[in-house]
Amino acid sequence: MRPSEILMMILGVVFGLGALALGIGLLVDRPSDAMWFYWISPLLAIGFAFTAFQLVGAYWMKVGRLETKGRPKR
Repeated sequence: MRPSEILMMILGVVFGLGALALGIGLLVDRPSDAMWFYWISPLLAIGFAFTAFQLVGAYWMKVGRLETKGRPKR
């Protein structure tokens, strides 16, 4: 695997963790004077986090694991 691919996988996990922390923080500390449609922002942040984790995991399963294993032996 190239270093850029590893870096992008790490950044995907970091962004996912940041979005998850943001979503949980928004769920816990909601201002009472917020508009009625602001309830969806924590759900969107948590959804983005799980999407980022899923993309990193799927890339690792399909590409990364095969590249680290190397060529098949005959």
